[in-house]
Amino acid sequence: MESFNNCKPADWETNFESKLTVESSLPYKEYSGLIEKSGNDQRQYRLVRLPNNLTALCVQDAEAKEAAASLSVNVGSGANPVELQGLAHFLEHMLFLGTEKYPKEGEFDAYLSSHSGSNNAYTSFIETNYYFHVFNDALEGALDRFAQFFIAPLFNADCVDRELKAVDSEYKGNLQSDSWRTFQIVGRTSSSTHPYSWFPIGNTGTLKGAAEELGLDLREELIKFYHKYYSADIMRLVVVSNHSLDVLSEWVTSKFSGIKSKGNTKPNIDGHPIGRAELGKVIHYKTVCDKYELSLQFALPELKSTYGEMPFSYINALLDHTEPGSIYSVLRKNGWATTISAGSSGIYYNGFGTYTIDITATPEGLENYEAIVSIIFGYINMLVEGGPQEWYYQELLLISKAKFDFKDKEDTETYARTLSKCGHNQYVPPHQVLSHISLSSVYDADLISKCISYLNPGNYRLFIGAQEHKVVECKLEEKHFGILHHIADLPSHMTSDVKCNGNIAKMLHLPGRNGFLPENLSVTKPATPVDTPALEPVLLRKNDKFEVWFKQDDQFFTPHGHIGLTISSEYVGNSPVNHLLSTLLCEIVSAELQEQSYSASTANSNFTITHGMGSIDVGVSGFSSGLPLLLKTVLQRLKTFKVNAQQFSIYLAEVERKLQSKRHNNPMKCLYKQLDAVNMVPAFDQDTLEEALKNVTLEGLQAHIGLLFSKAYVKMLVSGNYTQEVALDASNQVLDILQFQPVPRFLVNTHRTLDIESGYYIQNVPISDQKCLNSAVVCVFYCGSVDDTRDAVTLRVMKYLVHNACFAQLRTSEQLGYRVGAGLDYNNSGREMIMVVLEGESNPVYTTQRINEFIRKYRQKLQELTVEEFESSVQSLISLKQEKLKSIDDEFSRLWTHIKSDKYKFDALDKDVEHLKQLSKDDLLAFWDKYVNEDTAKGYTRLDLQMWSTKIWQPAAEEFEMYPSTVLALYGCLHSDGHTGLSIADVESFVSSADASSSIEPLLAELSELYLSKQVPSVSNETAEALDTTDVDVEAPGIVFESSSKIATALQMAISSVNGTPKFAMLSKTNFANIDMKQSPEGIWLINDYTQFKSTQALNGLQISSRKIVPVITEPVLTEVSQPSVTTDSTP
Repeated sequence: MESFNNCKPADWETNFESKLTVESSLPYKEYSGLIEKSGNDQRQYRLVRLPNNLTALCVQDAEAKEAAASLSVNVGSGANPVELQGLAHFLEHMLFLGTEKYPKEGEFDAYLSSHSGSNNAYTSFIETNYYFHVFNDALEGALDRFAQFFIAPLFNADCVDRELKAVDSEYKGNLQSDSWRTFQIVGRTSSSTHPYSWFPIGNTGTLKGAAEELGLDLREELIKFYHKYYSADIMRLVVVSNHSLDVLSEWVTSKFSGIKSKGNTKPNIDGHPIGRAELGKVIHYKTVCDKYELSLQFALPELKSTYGEMPFSYINALLDHTEPGSIYSVLRKNGWATTISAGSSGIYYNGFGTYTIDITATPEGLENYEAIVSIIFGYINMLVEGGPQEWYYQELLLISKAKFDFKDKEDTETYARTLSKCGHNQYVPPHQVLSHISLSSVYDADLISKCISYLNPGNYRLFIGAQEHKVVECKLEEKHFGILHHIADLPSHMTSDVKCNGNIAKMLHLPGRNGFLPENLSVTKPATPVDTPALEPVLLRKNDKFEVWFKQDDQFFTPHGHIGLTISSEYVGNSPVNHLLSTLLCEIVSAELQEQSYSASTANSNFTITHGMGSIDVGVSGFSSGLPLLLKTVLQRLKTFKVNAQQFSIYLAEVERKLQSKRHNNPMKCLYKQLDAVNMVPAFDQDTLEEALKNVTLEGLQAHIGLLFSKAYVKMLVSGNYTQEVALDASNQVLDILQFQPVPRFLVNTHRTLDIESGYYIQNVPISDQKCLNSAVVCVFYCGSVDDTRDAVTLRVMKYLVHNACFAQLRTSEQLGYRVGAGLDYNNSGREMIMVVLEGESNPVYTTQRINEFIRKYRQKLQELTVEEFESSVQSLISLKQEKLKSIDDEFSRLWTHIKSDKYKFDALDKDVEHLKQLSKDDLLAFWDKYVNEDTAKGYTRLDLQMWSTKIWQPAAEEFEMYPSTVLALYGCLHSDGHTGLSIADVESFVSSADASSSIEPLLAELSELYLSKQVPSVSNETAEALDTTDVDVEAPGIVFESSSKIATALQMAISSVNGTPKFAMLSKTNFANIDMKQSPEGIWLINDYTQFKSTQALNGLQISSRKIVPVITEPVLTEVSQPSVTTDSTP
C-alpha cells in the first residue's frame, strides 16, 4: 500500500552538541535547540543522546514530590516468533526478576516499596514500556536497578515456570472480557502471515507447550529474543524529577550508557494485516455480554509522517460529531444506535495503519446494519463531494492550540510513560518531542482528501458482535479465547457504489460554526496577590435549601473552570425502582444532550450527569467562559425533560444490558460490589435490581422527574477562573431553573455503614459467569473510626507496607494469582477497613489460608522494619500529601469531596501531616495488635468474601460447619488437581492421625498411598469374560505429590492446625444459628443470607461536622465580605 507522503525522517544530528556530565565528565550529546512547550508548562527539559545511541529526555519539575521514569523499547508482540506466540510479553515479565548486579529476585520491587514507589510494564504490538515512580531522594538507586534490566538480566531458570503461571493467569483473567475478545477476533481474522493476527498475550500452551513440542528450551529462546531486539538504538527513556537537569543527565548517562548498541533492531514487518483477502468480509462474532456492536475497519498506509497535519483529527471530529446532521443524529432518530466513535490506529504503528468506525447499536440497529453502513458511506460521500473545509479545520486548530497553551500537568509517571511511548516516530523533529502529541499546525487539503479517499466501500471489512445472531450460525471457534464467529463475503451492494436512502441523505450535513470556541482566554486574578493559595473555598450563601461555595483560582492562572451541583432528594435512591429510574434519567438526558453539546465538548467544555445514593450530580468543566451557558442548558433539559416511548424503550434496554453485563465482570470487581452490598445501607444487589427493572415504566419515569426536583437540598461549588459575581449569577441561574422547595435533610438518603459486631464472618458467593476460570477472595479487617485522624494515617502507612509485602509473597513468590494486593475502604460514617485481595485459579479456602499465613507472619516483618524503612514510608506519604495540586480540576475534586461529605475538613491534609510527623514504628505495631492480630485484638472484626468459580469444587454449608478450613483447603487442592478419589472425611482422618513432627516428603508419600488405596478399578463384564476371569487385579497408576505443590503447602497448614482451639467462637455475642448461619470448628460464622445478617447489625450514624459554616453573604441583601468562610466551633 502506498504511503501518504514522501517525507524524510527528521534531522536528529543538527544541533546535538557534545557535552560532558558535570560530576563524572561522561560524554553525551545534548540538543541545543529550543523545545516547543506549552506556555503553562514550568518544567525544564533536556534532550540527550548517549554514546550507545539511546535517546533520553530529562525533565526537571521543581514541584514534583515523586520522581518517575519510563523506558520504551520499540519492539512488542509484532516481533513474536510464530512458533512462540506471547514471547515478547513473557520477556516483559522476566526482566523484573533479577540482574547480575542485583541478583536477588524482587530486589527492584523491594527497593521501590521501601521508598513509596511501584512499577509496572505493558507490551503492545509496537513497543514494550517499563515504568516506575519513587520518592525523589531514592531516584538514583531506582535508576541504577532499572538500567540493569537492559544491561545484564539473569533470566533465572527457576523463575521461568513460576512467572509463566503469572502470564497464564493474566490470560485466563481476560477470557471473559469482551474488549479483549473483540481485540482478539479483529487480529485473528487478519492475514494469517502477519504478526497482527497472532496471539499477543501468550499462555502456558503457546510458550512452554509449544517449546516442548518443538524441542526448544523456552529460557534459551527468551534470551535469544532479548539479545536480538533489545538494543539501545530503539530505546527511548524519560526521567521526571525535582532534581536538576545536570544531576539527571549525570545519572542517565552513567547508568544507561552500558546498554548495548546493536543498530536499528526494530522488526521489519512486511505487508498489511488487512489485505485483499481480508477486505470485503463481514465477521459475525459472539459476545459474552448482551450487546450489539458494529465496526467498520479500513486499511490505511502508515500514518507516522502525517503527525504535523493530523488529517484524521479533522475526519474524526466530523464522523464523531453528534449534533443535527450527523451520522449519530440520524441513527439515533431511527432508534438504531446509542453511541458512535471513530479513530485511526495513530501515528505509532510501523508499516501500516487502520481506521475504525464503532457503533453501539440497538437490537433494531443490528437488524438494519446494512442501512447503518449506507448512512456512514453517505456521510463520507458528502465529505468527499464538499471537499475539506478550511474554516472547520481552523476551528479545531484554535481549540487544540488553546488546549496546548493551557495544558494541565499530569502526574509524573503518566507523563514519563506518554513521552517515552511517543518518542519512536522518526518523522518528529527534536524541537517537537512535546508538542507533536497534541498540537497540529498545517492545513493540507490534499492530504485530508487523500485520507478520506481510503474510507471507501472497497477498502473495509465489517464486524458485528452480539450474544446471538439471527442471520448466521457462528460455528468457527477462535483458538485462544474460544470466540464463536462466522466469516462471509459482504454482498456487492455493500462494497461498491453504496447507496444511501435519498430522504436520509438529505438529513446529513456538516456541523455549524462552534458557539463554544474559547475566544475569551483571559485570566481573572485575585485583586490582592497571595503568597499561599487558600485552602478553603468561600461559602457565599446558605439557607434551608441551597448552599453555594466559591473558590477563585489563586495558583494556576489558566482560563479553566469547574462547576459542580449535587441535588439531594429523598426520591433518588430510596428504593430499587427509584434507583433505576434515576439511572435511566441520567442515561437518557446525557444522550439527548449529546446533540446540543458536541460543539461544547469539542471546545473543551464538558458535562456529566450522574447519580449517587441520594442525589443527582451535575458537573461542567473546561474553558471557563462557556461553562455557565452549558450548565444552563443541562439544567433546563433535566428539569423540563419529557420522555417519549422510543427513548424510554431504547435506554431501558441499555440499562438492562449494562446491569446484566456486570455479571461478567472479573471476580475482583464482583467482590467489591458485594462488599458494598454487605457493608452499606441502602445497597441493592444484582438480583434485586434486575427484579425491580420489571416495575420501571415510562409513566413512572416522568413522575419521578417531577418528584426529584420538587423538593431538594442543593450544594454548589464554583471553582476556577471566575469572580464572586459570576459565581452568584450562576447560583441565581440554578434557582431560577430548578424552582424547588426545601426538603428535610433527614429524608435524604445517604450511604450508612453497618457497625458489624465483633467476630469473624465469611460469605461464599458463586460467580455468575459460568465460564469464568478464576475465583477471588477479599479479607477485610475493620479498624478505627473514619474520624480518628491518627488511626487513619496509621492505616495508610500500614496499607502501603502490607500491599508491597503481600504482592511479593502471594503474587511473586507463591504465584497465587495475577491480581494481588492490599487496599483501603471507608465511607462517611463507620469504620475504616484494610483488606487483602487476590484473584486466581486457586480455590478460595486455600487462598484464604495463605492470606492468613501471610497476616500471621507479617507482625514479625513489622518488628524487623528498620528505622530508615519506616521513616522513608512515612516521609513519602507526607510528601504526597504536601504535593502541590496540578490543576483547577484537582483542586475542585478535593474541595468538592469535603463539601459533599458534610464535614468541611478543608485542612484535612495538614492535620494528616501533623499526625504523620508524630507517628512511630511502635504505633504501627500497636495498631496491628489492636485491629488485625487475631491473638491480641479484643474487638477483632473480620469479613471474608469468597467468589467461587463454578469450575471448581465448593464446600457446602454443612461441610464448612463440620470440617476445619485447612482440611477443606487441602481437599480443594486435591480436587483441583484431579485427585477426587478421597472424601473430605478421608482427608480429615489422615490429617488428624499424621505425625506433626515428620517432614513433608514422608507425609506426601503416605497421602499418595492413601489416595491409591481408595482407587477402585472398574472392569466391564465384557472385559472380564474376555479375560475368562472376574478376579482381575488392575494396578492403579502411581501418584506422586510434589513437595513444591499447593497440595504440599495445604497439607503442612492442615497438620499445623490440628487440635487448634475455636478462637473466634467467643467474639460474637449473637447466636447467628437462629438465622440459619453455620459456624466452623474455628468459630467462623458463614453468612447464608446477607440481607438477614444485615438486619441483625446496628447502623453507624452520620457524623456531625465540628465546624460551623457561616455564609459571607446575608440574604436577601448580597453584600461582599472578605472574612473566611469557615469558623471553628466545638459544639455540634
